[in-house]
Amino acid sequence: MTTEPLPALSFDRPVPPAQVNRRSAREVFVTDHTRLGPDEFALAVLVPHDHPLWSDQAAGRHDPAFVIEAFRQAFVVVRHEYLGVAKGTPSAVQRLTLAVTEPDAFRAEGTEPLRGVVKVRVSRGSGTFDMDGDFLVGATRAATLSFAGVLFPTESYRELRDYQRSRRAAGGAEAPAAGPIDPALVGRRDRRNVVIAPAVAPHRYPVVVDRSHPSFFDRAYDHLPASLLIEAMRQSALRGAAEAGLPTDATALVRVDLEFGIFVETDVPATCAVSVTGRPGTVAVSVGVDQADVRVAGGTLELTASDA
Repeated sequence: MTTEPLPALSFDRPVPPAQVNRRSAREVFVTDHTRLGPDEFALAVLVPHDHPLWSDQAAGRHDPAFVIEAFRQAFVVVRHEYLGVAKGTPSAVQRLTLAVTEPDAFRAEGTEPLRGVVKVRVSRGSGTFDMDGDFLVGATRAATLSFAGVLFPTESYRELRDYQRSRRAAGGAEAPAAGPIDPALVGRRDRRNVVIAPAVAPHRYPVVVDRSHPSFFDRAYDHLPASLLIEAMRQSALRGAAEAGLPTDATALVRVDLEFGIFVETDVPATCAVSVTGRPGTVAVSVGVDQADVRVAGGTLELTASDA
């Protein structure tokens, strides 16, 4: 699947971290950007082959979930640099869909980084900010992604978070000190990137929160970031897929459909619950994140056997 040529974009160096709401330059993947039309934009992105999180996968393949982070950074650049949204404006994603349309585009070759272009279209409403588009590797459409976001007035955000924190504090205690499961069980090599603990009940995995993690908590959050929740749901889905017969070390993520409700607190236990359906070679895993007896996020992840 191909698409029309885009203007030349540079992959030489990342933009300043503040442009994508990051502190560390290592966590910045946008290297260049341009406006294609009133509501259409293109952004060059690059992830190093040795990035401690996004390259911590089985050899021979880049992580397609990186595309979600690439779109998040594109969301920040576009709204601030082109559409006049004030920096520091609180935001949240409410729904996202990722579809890997060309898995071979994510094959890794030695020490080469993954270079691609995020091409997006933006639709704005009263307090909403929706974006959809393609992730292109060369002329190949490697993935599509869309998400619906919301922008908050600063004072409204503070009031909302104060209310939600009071509700969650009343419904839960301090998170238990549960350690992560074996990295090999969730397709990771580095134990630090494992964000679920052993099951506390059939198909239910506690979320492990390490606030010193250099990628998930590259900046200060008053809640669990969506990137950590997505990874917890993926790792839980991998456990479900393994029980359905897919080998963890050769299972590829091909589709994500998720919704996010209220913010997830950092100091109240959260768990991922999974159920699996599918056919030989492919499974669909329904995943939900629960906190204080409330479903706070969830959806479906589709995984398939990979030859990588």
